[in-house]
Amino acid sequence: MAAEPLVPHWLEAHYPGRKWQSLRSCALRLGADGGAGLELEACELGYLVDLVDEKPGQDPALKPGSVVVAIGGSPLLGLGGEDAIKEVFGAGFRDGAELLLLDAEELRSATVERDSQEECPCAELPDGGNPPHEPSSERASSVPDDEVTEHGSDIQVSLRSSRWLEDLTDDERQAFVRDLGLFAEKMGVRTELHCTENALVLDGIPEEVSVARAELEELLRFYGLRPRATQDQEVTVLEVDGMLMNSMPARNRRRRKAPEAGLADLEASDTRDRGWEHPSEDSNLAGPTGEELRQYEYMDHTADVILHSWGRTLEEAFAQACVSFFSYMTELDTVDLKTSVQVEATGHDITDLLYHLLDEFLFSFGTEFVICRRVEILELDPVGLRVRARGYGEKFDLKKHPQGTEIKAITMHQMKVLTPDTLTTEEGTVPRISSSMEGGSVREGFPFECYVLVDI
Repeated sequence: MAAEPLVPHWLEAHYPGRKWQSLRSCALRLGADGGAGLELEACELGYLVDLVDEKPGQDPALKPGSVVVAIGGSPLLGLGGEDAIKEVFGAGFRDGAELLLLDAEELRSATVERDSQEECPCAELPDGGNPPHEPSSERASSVPDDEVTEHGSDIQVSLRSSRWLEDLTDDERQAFVRDLGLFAEKMGVRTELHCTENALVLDGIPEEVSVARAELEELLRFYGLRPRATQDQEVTVLEVDGMLMNSMPARNRRRRKAPEAGLADLEASDTRDRGWEHPSEDSNLAGPTGEELRQYEYMDHTADVILHSWGRTLEEAFAQACVSFFSYMTELDTVDLKTSVQVEATGHDITDLLYHLLDEFLFSFGTEFVICRRVEILELDPVGLRVRARGYGEKFDLKKHPQGTEIKAITMHQMKVLTPDTLTTEEGTVPRISSSMEGGSVREGFPFECYVLVDI
């Protein structure tokens, strides 16, 4: 069984005061052939676990996505070079050797957060007392050439920043660290912040890096770390070992269709009041007088929270569930209607459809950073189990939008979708029986309800 060890002094020295959630230790198991059944990748943090074979059967704590930061009490973190890591790991490699582990995402997030602080080496002055770079007002707006290198099946793209990372405010840094972690998780790649070189390294298999690169550039542009792309910017073609990679201006969306309508309204909204009277003729968002609906509540759960929405129609209940999702993360009254995102989802039943709809909005927020004040259900097919929705809002900005509680994931656990006659859960659909219990009696005037447990 994995143990919860004390934080060793060398780890504390690297990350002063850090409270680790995933720190654990376990014993390494070797098979009769002397192998451990592991695929490991050396990185600056230690040995990243890429694959664990069934044999010889490792402790469950030793899983893909973990980083071995020490073996037999000897640290791997901070050694830097691959040869040094191999040497130390090889010296301690034996059956029963104690491994100290951390989840890669937590470790990388901690590294980015640490390197973004004022005490970061790139913010220190040299002996002469002069800044290590020119003042912000005197820096060129151009970006140094990006670097592309290949390591086996992985490819690394180093994206140079046009703005020094220490120029970010404290709030911007915190938001950037959070968004960078969300980006890496959603795109299935690894990111490393190299503060002294003022660069971010994007690491992963070529196909994923090719897709993620444009999204990362958009994230950097959002924080002013890359110049805005111009409409006449040409596509740059990079060739790596015979593979061509297109480096294009960042796309507005990934796996999304551009809004088919409402753009004129969006442009005109800048000169009008904060909200539209009617986003569309068949909108499920506005009441008879055009007011915004807030038909949802938050229900306490042991460690998470349950979103509870209701509506006169299933479309309205779905839309309000999506609005409640965004409302939990910020105060929606501070959000203007400046842009929109469109998502589509399918499912194998009505609860699965709602799950995927919310998950699409979660993915959209993690990559496009648009917080939606209103959500419009454009199409809902309860028979074909297909939904298409559009959210209206603006880019999240900590300077403007209060930071609520981050929603990390949508879950199917305890999810319910209620109609006037049915109750659908993970177990299936049953008749809705009126009672005083949750999800039983019909709310007067609002016979459609949704319950969604989210991970916070």
